[in-house]
Amino acid sequence: MKTTTNPQLGLLDSLMPATVANDFLEKLDRAMDWKPIEAALHKMYPARTGHPPHPPLVLFKMSLLQHCYGLSDPQCEEMVADRLSWRRFVGLGLQDKVPDETTLVRFRQRLLQYGQQEKLLQLVNHQLEEKELILKTCTLVDATLLQAARRAPAKQDKDGGDGDAGYTIKGGQPHYGYKAHLAVDESNTLIRQATLTSASVHDSREFDTVVRGDEEMVLADKAYWSQARSRWCGEHGIANGILRKPSRGEKLTPSNLRMNALLSSLRCGIEKIFGWWKRSAGYRRVRYVGREPNRLELQFKCICWNLKRLANLRTT
Repeated sequence: MKTTTNPQLGLLDSLMPATVANDFLEKLDRAMDWKPIEAALHKMYPARTGHPPHPPLVLFKMSLLQHCYGLSDPQCEEMVADRLSWRRFVGLGLQDKVPDETTLVRFRQRLLQYGQQEKLLQLVNHQLEEKELILKTCTLVDATLLQAARRAPAKQDKDGGDGDAGYTIKGGQPHYGYKAHLAVDESNTLIRQATLTSASVHDSREFDTVVRGDEEMVLADKAYWSQARSRWCGEHGIANGILRKPSRGEKLTPSNLRMNALLSSLRCGIEKIFGWWKRSAGYRRVRYVGREPNRLELQFKCICWNLKRLANLRTT
């Protein structure tokens, strides 16, 4: 199915001042081949259901804008209707009707129905690997906390809060919500894998889930250190760059301390992803209730970061 782009859009674009253009979206649109993603999305619409009211790729691109800029469904609908550059990016002409918030909700439900919570990022990353932007030389591993969409339930309230969220303590402060675990290619800080758990799950528990096993080296902070994990790296032929943690009653040697300092300076590259999520994409807290819809949100946040990096890398 093709997007019903109005031919007048191209004509008006040539007459509009340069300020109407969005360089980031234009670079992104040129850098990606959207056809494989469009083909995958069309599989969610079997012939017996009839034609969807809006092309799935339009809804996918609207979802990208929504998660990139931290917008609600109504805000996303309004912005696409208002901005010519956003219309151009999603593939809508001037006379095309913008999908409403209900359509976006139903699109997410269909993505969940067809189990796309972890497949969308891989569709994008396949192209990044073909462009040789994911080098698999070194993988950075870390996790960040996300607040739940609902307040923590009172002790006597068994029905409140989010049943999939959990508690943890960080910096002496209680936290209720989720934890996003990432594996990031160190060369261009592109996210390779991501999982979402309750905040109560220790960082190191998801190490084996996010690390792909095809990298040459893994870097992670002291929370991930253990003798068992060191053996795992050896068995998989991966150099162990996990910061060393002293055993009980033991002190690290000067050489261990120097190596930790060196590895830490490399590992901290992953922090800029968390910073962008929370400062620019409004991702300090999850938007939904329940693990599955929030896993899908995490996928979109990861895709947004990778596409942002792609647009920047293609211009350097």
